Amino acid sequence: MKQFLLFTLSCVMVTASLQAQQLKGVIVNKQGEPVPNSTIYIYEIAKGIAADNLGEFQTALAPGSYTCEFRSLGYESIRKSITMGKDNQTIRVELQETSYMLKEVVVYATKNNEDPAYRIMRNAIAHAPYYRYQIKEYTSEAYIKGSLTIDKIPGIFKRAMKVNDNDFDINSLIGKPLVMESKSNIRFTSPETYQQDVIALKSSIPREFNADKGLSIVTSSIYNHKLNGRVSPLSPGAFRFYAFKLENVDYQPDHTINKIKVIPRKKNPDLFSGYIYILEDTWNVYIADLVASELGTTLHYRINYHQVQPSVYLPTTYDVSMTMNTMGVKGSGKYYASMKYNSVQIDNTRNPVAVNHTALPDATDESGKSDISNGQPMSPKQQKISDELDKLAQKEDLSTKEAYKMSKLMSQMVEPEEVKNQRESLEIKDIERVKMKVDTLAWKKDSTFWTSVRELPLREDELRSYQTKDSLSGNDSMAETDRDRNGVVISIDENPKTVFGKIIQGGVWKIKPDLSLRYGGLTGGLKEYNFTDGFWLGQTLFLNWNIDKNRNFSVSPSLYYATARKELLWHISTSLNYAPMSLGRFHLSAGHISRDINGENGESRLMNTLATIDLGQNFIRFYDSRYMKGEHYIDIANGLHLYTGMEIDKRSALHNRTSFNFIGKDVPENIPSDAASYPDHTASNITLELSYTPRYRYRVREGRKWYVSSKYPTFSAAYKKGAGLFADNPAPLYGRISGAVSQNIKVSPFEEIDYLFSGGTFLSSDRLYMNDLKYFRNNQMLFTASDFNRSFNLLEPYTASGEWWMEGHLNYQSMYLFLKNLPFLQRFSFDEAIHLHGLSTENRKLYLEGGYSIGFLGLGRVGIFTGFTDKKFDRFGVRLSYPLWNIMERPLK
Repeated sequence: MKQFLLFTLSCVMVTASLQAQQLKGVIVNKQGEPVPNSTIYIYEIAKGIAADNLGEFQTALAPGSYTCEFRSLGYESIRKSITMGKDNQTIRVELQETSYMLKEVVVYATKNNEDPAYRIMRNAIAHAPYYRYQIKEYTSEAYIKGSLTIDKIPGIFKRAMKVNDNDFDINSLIGKPLVMESKSNIRFTSPETYQQDVIALKSSIPREFNADKGLSIVTSSIYNHKLNGRVSPLSPGAFRFYAFKLENVDYQPDHTINKIKVIPRKKNPDLFSGYIYILEDTWNVYIADLVASELGTTLHYRINYHQVQPSVYLPTTYDVSMTMNTMGVKGSGKYYASMKYNSVQIDNTRNPVAVNHTALPDATDESGKSDISNGQPMSPKQQKISDELDKLAQKEDLSTKEAYKMSKLMSQMVEPEEVKNQRESLEIKDIERVKMKVDTLAWKKDSTFWTSVRELPLREDELRSYQTKDSLSGNDSMAETDRDRNGVVISIDENPKTVFGKIIQGGVWKIKPDLSLRYGGLTGGLKEYNFTDGFWLGQTLFLNWNIDKNRNFSVSPSLYYATARKELLWHISTSLNYAPMSLGRFHLSAGHISRDINGENGESRLMNTLATIDLGQNFIRFYDSRYMKGEHYIDIANGLHLYTGMEIDKRSALHNRTSFNFIGKDVPENIPSDAASYPDHTASNITLELSYTPRYRYRVREGRKWYVSSKYPTFSAAYKKGAGLFADNPAPLYGRISGAVSQNIKVSPFEEIDYLFSGGTFLSSDRLYMNDLKYFRNNQMLFTASDFNRSFNLLEPYTASGEWWMEGHLNYQSMYLFLKNLPFLQRFSFDEAIHLHGLSTENRKLYLEGGYSIGFLGLGRVGIFTGFTDKKFDRFGVRLSYPLWNIMERPLK
């Protein structure tokens, strides 16, 4: 027993002697001033530490000797040996300003006198795919600290805000930092999966800035096409978006560092500016110092890379600063992340066989032995790629075309099969790249634990921020279910609508969990106004039944009184979504209403209401309709869609029954109003339409297919037949076929091309009425709900064909076309487009329309257009497009 106690005591003493001690320090310049944004890297444990804006840092180290590198932009890096014993240490490190040199051999005149930076960037871009997939797996530890300071909040927001549903003075948070700290274990698995296990979490930041939000930059690689959602300077095609300039070269004993200025060719929120430091010969990124701005918010990223294993450079520190000044809200924030790599495994199977020739570093295992091939014989295709890579790698100076080619070949050689399969699969699966798990004890870590893991000191105001959070959340009274979120919740107060409010303003009633009723409210009792009907006074209800998670049935009845016609108008529609993966849907409708004779491409009835009552102009030609219609939609195969429809429509002419308008204008008669030219008749027609988009990629969300995009155009063909089903009825008799091809092509992140070409003919036309002609979408009004891409804007109203037609629309939209190229306009959020439309029918030889428009964040466009008939200029006009009208209108269908 005595020996056991002695043994236990000795173990405790040894363990105590091996416990980590605190290393604290400050990094200053020659004048003794703090050097902000400095970093420390400890080679023996592959650990990076980001110092704060006062140059201070701290970390826990076990007893032993360590080699530390201290680095900051604009200063010479130094290495310092530190020996940790049983006591804490405090050090002071002085950095000297860097003396850069541009040797003659570097800046000699190249072809076309281009900047030497382009030679470096071409090589870096060419090798980026290798570094993107170099690592098979790693495990690391991350200490993250973020702070947010709100300096100003407009009064209207203050009055609407609550903190944890309490009556708390929001002003007490203004000007004071809100802080978040976390300690996590991160496991990366190729190609791009991160498992973050948060073992400790402490925060006074609102939930909207939760810990997982800050991880996005840590899990975004500069070697990808995009870095944190923006175009990376190392992406294929980067020269289209960036200009580069070699500013300095730092010659160190073991490597040469090229400092390259990154200059966005346009001021765009998707582009960075700043600097990127590239290592000569290996083409690794050494430091990324990049800035991005959008809508009054500026983000400054500083990412440091170190050699965590021979020939393996990984990011070791992140330093992100933010300034915000938008919508009257002003604030700033800081975000630090320090990484420690416990294990790093290179994916040798992804290394190109021509690795030595391509000037890539030899992949080494932990023993230091080179292993650049997996030993598997190459396929003929791989051998061909390897040979081409070999030829390109032997060139001293790659052209831009060769660099892009080399990058593409490198991707083909090293890209994992998983990535290829995802790219080639028709279904786009939303892979959870970052999986975050918060330990149940994460919020309960005490001050002793935080002292042992904290890499940055806490300031007094940050300590007070934690105390404020504790007082708001009641210390440890927070429910366990809420502990995976942050402590303080700032939210906009939204009072629930009362029953009286829903009756007046409308709303949705949950009758059962799967049954709901939407009501437009008394304020929605006025549907529209026109000269044939007068005011529509009534209501529309919408009853929805969720059969299961993916299928639903809806019924929507409407009843309105037309004040001028002095009769009731009614409408009812039902819809059944029964096959969510095939987009299967039945739609049945019937009613007695006034309708537009251009049923396919008519004007917005809501906009027509405003024009009628305000300006005395009626842009729609109404007829009286008593109809029944059945429609069916289904995907026969992926991208192959079939539509079938049948309609019986009893048509009668309508004439104006009122002329009321605010300006007292005399109004023209409705067309058709003459019963002699438009006799009462009952039309019966069937429609078949087939459309096909090859390789139409889609997503599945909650068991339903949603089409996303395709590299190929959409082809469609339609047949419509008018038949006489009733005796002694002058029904329209005709047969019509048509075909079309259309596509939207994303040329780059900032430009796209959209086109539609169609044509058709009447196979027979024994009897045609106005409704049965082929009409073309035409924006008659100054304000329109249609876009400009696939509609005419100056064509005569109700232009139609009764024999044959050919129609074409070609549009080019760019963030930088004419006006946006002016530097002082590039900070504004708008895009430009040019439009070309053409039409030829039996009634006209050729009509051409050209235009230019400016769009604002997809919310609306303003355009100017000119029209030419038979090559002669004959019209000019301005149009304003506001597509949101389509959402507001909810037309009866």
